[in-house]
Amino acid sequence: MVMLFIVYSNAVDDEVVEIVKKYASGYTKFVDVQGEGNKEPQLGTHVWPGLNNCMMIALEDNKSKDKIAQELQKLKVKFKGVGISVFVMQLKEMV
Repeated sequence: MVMLFIVYSNAVDDEVVEIVKKYASGYTKFVDVQGEGNKEPQLGTHVWPGLNNCMMIALEDNKSKDKIAQELQKLKVKFKGVGISVFVMQLKEMV
């Protein structure tokens, strides 16, 4: 099992949710989070407007992980300059 942790600009929320729903039975979403990374800071301030959302998705197989990652990569190309990062972690167990 794997856990995907996706951090993305809330400007592409609808697109990310649509992709995830195709390949996962569920997700947990955190909205309006702040952060700094490879793109401009998303701090929700006058100087650094914009906010991120995050998603956690537990997946049984790597096939779904690969499909989600591929579609998110296409989304990054389509919306150049919009931050989308995917972190993949081994998930030992779900209780």
